[in-house]
Amino acid sequence: MRRGLLSLREVVATGGPFRALRRPRWAMTLLRSAPGLRLRTAEPADIPLLARWRTDPRVLEFYAGRDRPLDEAGVRARYFCPHRDPTTGRFYEYRACVAETGSGPVGFVQYYRLPRADAGLFGCSPEERAYAVDLFLGEPARWGHGLGSRLLALVRDHLVERRDARRIFADPRVENLRSVRALEKAGFRKVQLLAARSVHEGDRADCWLMEYP
Repeated sequence: MRRGLLSLREVVATGGPFRALRRPRWAMTLLRSAPGLRLRTAEPADIPLLARWRTDPRVLEFYAGRDRPLDEAGVRARYFCPHRDPTTGRFYEYRACVAETGSGPVGFVQYYRLPRADAGLFGCSPEERAYAVDLFLGEPARWGHGLGSRLLALVRDHLVERRDARRIFADPRVENLRSVRALEKAGFRKVQLLAARSVHEGDRADCWLMEYP
């Protein structure tokens, strides 16, 4: 073998000269940005941060409920594992994201292609390119400054322009006025009242079905 060349065994063992070009499985991807705000994919390095947010009672009071915190194991299972449609058994498109400003991470976004199990409830066919979006701001100091509506606009535009979404849904609790207002500012409209749609801190809660466009 000539000096400086790798044998076939060495190429297989080391990945060859192009090893550095391989994209890591969990490489961060910038999805969309606006002045002072960007949306990127979540990665395992974010798990401690997401667990801090998902155990903060100030956040949980408005998001999942203070009786439903998620530790790091729960975050990994909820946001970093494939999602399967219970009706068909097939995996469906799901993406967990982190929102950042110039000072660092501020919130969490998840979006997914509506599985068959939810399509009928939301009034669309499984063949439509319909998505659902859900988010929270994990830093209470950033609440009340219009950041939620700006973040919703980012994910909305990403879904329409990059995922060819034709319909985008959200279902905030009726009493979560901050979330409802943010969705309306981002162009979502109330479509239907979903009675007892969710359970929040042990009580049944009504939700608004909201849609864009």
